Amino acid sequence: MDLKAREKGRQTIRLFASIGIVALTLAARAQPADGQPPLVTRVHGLATGLAACWRPPHDDDQVTVRISFTREGAVIGKPRIVFARSSGGQADDAALADSMMAAIRDCTPLNFSVRLGSAIAGQVLDIRFIGRGRATIVAPP
Repeated sequence: MDLKAREKGRQTIRLFASIGIVALTLAARAQPADGQPPLVTRVHGLATGLAACWRPPHDDDQVTVRISFTREGAVIGKPRIVFARSSGGQADDAALADSMMAAIRDCTPLNFSVRLGSAIAGQVLDIRFIGRGRATIVAPP
C-alpha cells in the first residue's frame, strides 16, 4: 500500500470517528436525565405535557384552565378553571376540575427550554383540554 492510500484511509477513519462522536453527543443531549421530564421547547408542548398527565373522569370531558409559568416551568400562583363541562353532567363538573388541578400539581414544574421559558414567563395562558388527547392554547385573556 502506498503512502497516499494509507493517508486517505486514515482520513476516512477520522471522519467516521468524528461523525460518531457528534452523533453520540447529540443523542446524549436529546435524552432526559433520570427523573427529568422531557424538554419543552414549544408553547404547544406545555399543553400536551399537561394533557399527558390529565386523567379526566370521562373521555370527552372539556376543561379550560388559566395558568402562568415561571421561566423554569413552575406554576405562578393558583391556576383557575375558567370552563368545565363533564359528559357526566353538572354533578361531575367538580370531579373534572379536581382532576385537572391534580394533573397540574403532579406534572409541574415542566422542563422549559431557556428560549421558551424566557418567552412565556409570567404570561397568562388559557389552555383548553378536550378529552384525553387534545389540548390547545387559547388566545390569552
